[in-house]
Amino acid sequence: MNSISRPYIALSLTCLIWGTTYLVNKIGVSHIPAMLFATIRHLVAGIILLFYLFVIRKEKFPDKQFLLFQAVLGLLLLSIGNGIGVLGLKYIDSGLSAILAAASPIVISFLTHLYHPQDKIGKMAWLGILFGFIGLLIICSDKINLPFNFDNNFKGIFLTLISIMAWAIGSVFSKTKKFSNTPLMAAGFQMIFASIPLAAYCLMFEDYNSYRVDIKSIAIWLYVIVFGSLIAYSAYIYALKHLPAPIVSIQSYANPIIAVLLGYILLNEKLSSKIYFGGFITLIGIFLVNYFEYRRKKKSILKSI
Repeated sequence: MNSISRPYIALSLTCLIWGTTYLVNKIGVSHIPAMLFATIRHLVAGIILLFYLFVIRKEKFPDKQFLLFQAVLGLLLLSIGNGIGVLGLKYIDSGLSAILAAASPIVISFLTHLYHPQDKIGKMAWLGILFGFIGLLIICSDKINLPFNFDNNFKGIFLTLISIMAWAIGSVFSKTKKFSNTPLMAAGFQMIFASIPLAAYCLMFEDYNSYRVDIKSIAIWLYVIVFGSLIAYSAYIYALKHLPAPIVSIQSYANPIIAVLLGYILLNEKLSSKIYFGGFITLIGIFLVNYFEYRRKKKSILKSI
């Protein structure tokens, strides 16, 4: 398989799976306390990954510099980026959450331009990011009622914006150092480190008097652990290692489209003309970002030969 293609395949896999977990996360926080949901997901997935690497594959334990770097990334990407984002889903509509999340590629592209200029994207990729954002606005326009009731929604909006900024900063920060360790090891340690502050929040702030673990909870956890974390997050870290952060960030556009389609297939939700049109515009944006950056990367490799 072409070495240039592998990161794009990993990114596609991330988009497909996280599109499904978008719905599962929403179901999860309506059934399980939000931070407990996130803590168990990352802790169990991290333990499984590290057990596989150190016990089965007998890999060498990494140095302190690598561990510290993954601890920071775990805090930014998973404790705040994912954990706080999941908490925000308790307070706002999933459509509003999708619109806010669509700002992530723009923020990541801007931060990359400032702090990691060697990975900055071309003009056509910027056009693709703009197309993707406009398309997602069209898709979600029917789900948002204006004006917002800030008494009820402000907390969710604030938490979601914090998670988006943390995810963007973490994605760009991950490109500042390179280690020889595998993406699987990076993902495993990030999950373990991320679960520590999440668990602390659970102990201090969440109430479990009325919550009981049942079959539904276990099924939800199994899905997000196996598919959302072990497969998709590992694929995301792999793609992030080999592609510019703005390119990887376009998964924020693909996920809601997949979630909407799954809602139509599994939950009999209606597909309006806005969803068709917005989805088409977003897919054009994703194509522009990937196609022109793929061509640019291939040309730079050929020039260096």
